[in-house]
Amino acid sequence: MRSKTALKIVQPEIEQMEAVMQDAAKQAAPMVQRLAAHRDRIDLAVKELESERFDLISRRDLLRRQAEAVEQGLTMHIEDIEATMRLYEGGLNSLPAPAQ
Repeated sequence: MRSKTALKIVQPEIEQMEAVMQDAAKQAAPMVQRLAAHRDRIDLAVKELESERFDLISRRDLLRRQAEAVEQGLTMHIEDIEATMRLYEGGLNSLPAPAQ
């Protein structure tokens, strides 16, 4: 019998605490929703930045490869011209003068 009496005494306090907790949950819900919305926006912004970063790195690497290919092509062309010039210079000096 004592336990029933003890429960009756505590019951109003429990109900009051439940009401306080429910009220706090109602007040916190919009804040939690706003925080979740902000978190989602931040996550989206981070993903967009990561995507843009990856795109820029890819474009930079492509431009670097293209520049290296152009430089290599020009170097080969210059070396070919220099070799041809050496042939002409060496050949012109070693050939006898044409007969007239």
